[in-house]
Amino acid sequence: MCECGTRRQMLGLGLGAAGLALLPSRARAAGGVTALAVTCIDYRLVDDAVRFFDDKKMTNDYDQVSLAGASLAAVSDKFPESNAAFWSHVGIAKQLHNIKKVIVVDHRDCGAFKVAFGKDYKGEGAVETAQHKAVMQQVKAKLAKTHPDLQSEFYLMALDGSTERVI
Repeated sequence: MCECGTRRQMLGLGLGAAGLALLPSRARAAGGVTALAVTCIDYRLVDDAVRFFDDKKMTNDYDQVSLAGASLAAVSDKFPESNAAFWSHVGIAKQLHNIKKVIVVDHRDCGAFKVAFGKDYKGEGAVETAQHKAVMQQVKAKLAKTHPDLQSEFYLMALDGSTERVI
């Protein structure tokens, strides 16, 4: 190997070590994190979701996966690939980071809910909350059956970032 290849490898190792040193010790710890956070992919609420978890004092204490519809991704027959991804990520987060709970954050005016429910989509207010809650209850039941050791929390976020616990 040429000397320049060795230098590049050494530089890469040095930069990797420096990057690792900058990570919080909790992120590097083998013990893991408290939760898997499941949020929707909607770009309108990415920053609000981060603020939500920061406000819950969970900064650097959760794994995160974003799937269209959040709770809907776990159980809707309209999105079988998302179903598989949701449940795979729960298992992976348990295995790699020893999570203790799953926190699901749906949001109002969700396009995935519109796709999944079509003409039966409930667009706002209490009926929209009830539709999300019904899906969340399905996820909670399946989670309790497949991962009885995990706790769960389910929230509904408004487009202004305010959040209410549903289950």
